[in-house]
Amino acid sequence: MLKLIRENPRAFIFALLIHLGLLALLLVSLDWSPRMPVGGKPKPAPIKAVVVDASRVEAEIRRQQEIERQKERAEQERLKKLQRKAAEAERRRKAEEKRLADLKRKAALEAKRQAEARKKAEAERKRKAALEAKRKAEAKRKAEAERKRKAELEARKRAEAERRRKAEEAARRKAAEQALRASLAAEQERLAAQRRQAMQRMIDEYVLYIKEKVQRGWIKPPSSGAGLSCVVQVRLIPSGEVVDVQIVRSSGDAAFDRSVETAVFKASPLPVPPDPDVMEKFRSLRFEFKPG
Repeated sequence: MLKLIRENPRAFIFALLIHLGLLALLLVSLDWSPRMPVGGKPKPAPIKAVVVDASRVEAEIRRQQEIERQKERAEQERLKKLQRKAAEAERRRKAEEKRLADLKRKAALEAKRQAEARKKAEAERKRKAALEAKRKAEAKRKAEAERKRKAELEARKRAEAERRRKAEEAARRKAAEQALRASLAAEQERLAAQRRQAMQRMIDEYVLYIKEKVQRGWIKPPSSGAGLSCVVQVRLIPSGEVVDVQIVRSSGDAAFDRSVETAVFKASPLPVPPDPDVMEKFRSLRFEFKPG
């Protein structure tokens, strides 16, 4: 309403005057005379002319305007109070918003700090976990290396022990083989010596047979003296046939040497041993012929 009065003050005053005039007419038209006594006739009311006092109307208008101004001032004061309250509320709202913003900012900072702290803690945990994993891996690697080193050392020890065992066994086997070979060689030498001795005895025996047979067929030359001897080289074939006779050491008497050669050819075939090995030595036989 105050807004309407401020916007159209003339219309408000005109309407007020009309209402005041109507009010005055209403007051004048009312019967203010005392009531008629009981049983009496009413007296006719006198007709009075009503005159509106313009000064009173102006005064009333001024009073009403003053009232309105007071109301307006009061309203303005109320509005100012409301504005102050609204401003205070806005200030408090802004302060609250600022406080909430500060709290939100602090909460965000705290959340960021906590997130960074968690991030750092997580990074530290990961770093420690990585260090622990690295330490464990290094310890495992060292343990594995130590295990391998011990295993290799043990393997080398076993290999060395096996090598020594095999070497000792080979040495024992070699010594045994050498001893066996030596024993066999000694036995073979003994047997060979026995064989040589037997062959030599057989040779000597058959040489003696040959000498006797040659001497039985030998005819002493008349010119040869006593005590002569010569060494004869005789070549035989396995049947005992004489194929060649040579005087390798002469007696000094040519007739004696020729008589010996003739006696040897005459004695052919000479007795030969049945052993082929001994016979091989009889293929070229040398003996001393010395008549008895």
